[in-house]
Amino acid sequence: MSRRFQIVWLALGATAVAGVALGALIVSAQAAPGAAARLSVRSTEFGKALFGPSGKVVYVFGADRGSTSHCYGVCAKAWPPLLTTAPPLGGPGVQAKLLGTTKRKDGSLQVTYNRHPLYYYEVDRPGKIMCQHATMNGGLWLIIKPDGRPNMAKGKMHM
Repeated sequence: MSRRFQIVWLALGATAVAGVALGALIVSAQAAPGAAARLSVRSTEFGKALFGPSGKVVYVFGADRGSTSHCYGVCAKAWPPLLTTAPPLGGPGVQAKLLGTTKRKDGSLQVTYNRHPLYYYEVDRPGKIMCQHATMNGGLWLIIKPDGRPNMAKGKMHM
């Protein structure tokens, strides 16, 4: 086997190992098996709001009916659901009696608060609210207050 051929195979092997490691990191960033999503309350420019375990604010979708999610496909890419593999938990200010889950079409469990399925906005960053009171993907998106009511404060949308 030529030296050049060995180098090519070595590079391909290293790339494959790096890809597997990256995939493992991505999976571990989501709720680990048996791990519960933990919500917290933080102050924002719109008042107190719920935040998910990633440090990003969570939203409710006006097109959802009851605890049933209506955000799939393209919608769920822009607005990923807050998923859990165990009953969700709440920190100080989160009302435990309002926490729950709903089953999505794929069988995964989405966290609910006061029967509202919860979502992140893909563009948000921890502590930054980029899309409060915006109409997208067929409905109005609002952050949620610790008392379980959607926050109707007018916001700004950043794209």
